[in-house]
Amino acid sequence: MATLLHEYWASDDGAEFAVVRERNDELRPATMPNARFVFSVSADSWHEAMQRQYDELDFGSYEPVAGAEYVYSDEEAAEQQAYLNRRNVR
Repeated sequence: MATLLHEYWASDDGAEFAVVRERNDELRPATMPNARFVFSVSADSWHEAMQRQYDELDFGSYEPVAGAEYVYSDEEAAEQQAYLNRRNVR
């Protein structure tokens, strides 16, 4: 089972929680110019990631939409790792 890194960023105008991807990092300065990194979680699925976010924010139990469970693939994990290798060098 593949595990992906997710990050929570916040600003005075809102927050973003998403899988770490190059495109998200590219868009953040335009969509959230004053965003600051708050926390990260690793998870095997979107449901697990959302529950971990809820745990961090003390929101209780995450209730997913029925049939919306998405488990990450090894290909997604490999793509993310390649990006993280480049990202961490900057």
